[in-house]
Amino acid sequence: MKSIGWLLVFLGAGSFVLNLIGYEFELLMWIDNWGVEAGWAIRGAMIVAGGVLLFLGMKGETAEATAEPAQPAEFQQPEPEETEPQGFEPQVSAERE
Repeated sequence: MKSIGWLLVFLGAGSFVLNLIGYEFELLMWIDNWGVEAGWAIRGAMIVAGGVLLFLGMKGETAEATAEPAQPAEFQQPEPEETEPQGFEPQVSAERE
């Protein structure tokens, strides 16, 4: 969600600035087809919608970071010690016995 939010904020703010100096992103040239006021409203809506998505994305990350682990540390399985594989018995020759 955050990446879409950043994209909307970037495109909205960039379109806002570029329009002031007489340019426009090719992707957003359709914005002014409904008039100048509608174009400014769409740019503003893009910035606001992107900000909301950023806020929700950051809120979700905070909730994930503070969530407790699924299994407490005291109940987790211990790390296995390095041992020989089960069922392995070294062969002893009959001469050595």
